[in-house]
Amino acid sequence: MSTQDQTPSLPRRKRSARLSLALMGVGAFGLTACSPEPEEQITDVRFDEPKAFQSVEECVAANVYTRNACEAAYEASLEAVPRFDSLEACEAQHGEGACTKPTEEQAQAATGSSGGGWFMPAMMGYMVGNMMSNTNRGRSIERVYQEPVYRNRQNQGDWNAATRNTSQRVARRNEATRTAVRQTASTRATQRSGFGSSSSTRGGWGS
Repeated sequence: MSTQDQTPSLPRRKRSARLSLALMGVGAFGLTACSPEPEEQITDVRFDEPKAFQSVEECVAANVYTRNACEAAYEASLEAVPRFDSLEACEAQHGEGACTKPTEEQAQAATGSSGGGWFMPAMMGYMVGNMMSNTNRGRSIERVYQEPVYRNRQNQGDWNAATRNTSQRVARRNEATRTAVRQTASTRATQRSGFGSSSSTRGGWGS
């Protein structure tokens, strides 16, 4: 029977906010050939629809996540905002008038230093969602993912346009991650069976 951790966990400050196979532990589980009990591996992952917030206070008011969770998601989102050495370089990519120097608070959250000798597209808010990972031992692990919402030449600072743009970016990334996880799990299952051991990949979410 699958056990489920009901408490979402967020990346700690200074950890990369971008979802990667390494963060999810896919690359961390080694292959134990011919082992009677293979190491625990993530076999499938599923993402829910992220919610958009323009501020930490709005996130808290939605009564979905705790204040600590909302604050941690905001800080992790700031870490993921593109950074540039000059205003010109930032605007060349994101559009004229789209970029700014970080506030002292933003610089501290993004880099751990209050120094703001860099530029970024103006932060408009962030998105937060839940990610459910299944393992080959029948465990389900719930975590939180986040993504910054920032100004660029496509949305021109319009909140609705910006959230649509961010949702599309998140959907593409999540789908790529899900595909990679399943392919990795399938490859490892095939490798184990090649050594004469029977194995089954358990993926209870949408397999």
